[in-house]
Amino acid sequence: MKALAQEIKAKIHTSKSRRWFILLSPFVIIVLGRLTAMLAGRALGLWAWVPIILVSWGLFALLIRIGGSKASLRSWAGPPQGAWGWSALALLVALIPFPLFLLHWRMLAPIWIWLPWLVFALINPFLEEGYWRGVLSDATSGWPGWISVLFSSSLFALAHPLTLGVTSIANRHPATVISTFLMGVAWAIAYRKTGSLRFPVLAHVLVDLFNLSVAAFLNIYLPHASFTR
Repeated sequence: MKALAQEIKAKIHTSKSRRWFILLSPFVIIVLGRLTAMLAGRALGLWAWVPIILVSWGLFALLIRIGGSKASLRSWAGPPQGAWGWSALALLVALIPFPLFLLHWRMLAPIWIWLPWLVFALINPFLEEGYWRGVLSDATSGWPGWISVLFSSSLFALAHPLTLGVTSIANRHPATVISTFLMGVAWAIAYRKTGSLRFPVLAHVLVDLFNLSVAAFLNIYLPHASFTR
């Protein structure tokens, strides 16, 4: 991965071309994720979520390596600056899927569900926030704030139904897309206001725990069952 990132950096050696590479990367991630979902779905069925996630994680890590400088990585990991209310906003939206967790937490009982659910929630937020908020927000820092936020948040929301949503009903449900978009907006604003990803990452961890991620990937949790109660 490090060698590949260095090779790509060498090919896009100017800051302008690297920026354009980063700006176009969400579309590449969505296309490659969807192709992985379609191909893996034929062979693995609902367990296609595993290669989809691994491909996505690999791309996020690669792009963080290419687009994230040492200074930006220190900023992402550092304490938030400015008013604490922005960090509180990041955490507040993490409560959106909490009622879902209270209603359906028993779905996590089998070890083959709760173990990957826990591993996913401890890894995914760092890579997703580092890419969707860190890399993309930094690449669009010269844009008007609302355009930058809408750009990253819209693509963040669309990536879920267009990749994982190929096999997962929950990930293509309108409620999931809307809530994902709202979370992306809150986390992008929090990062722009505080310069830190600490609270967006923490909030993302909570969301991945509360939204029964692996149960949703395997269609054990179906959103229409909740909305028709």
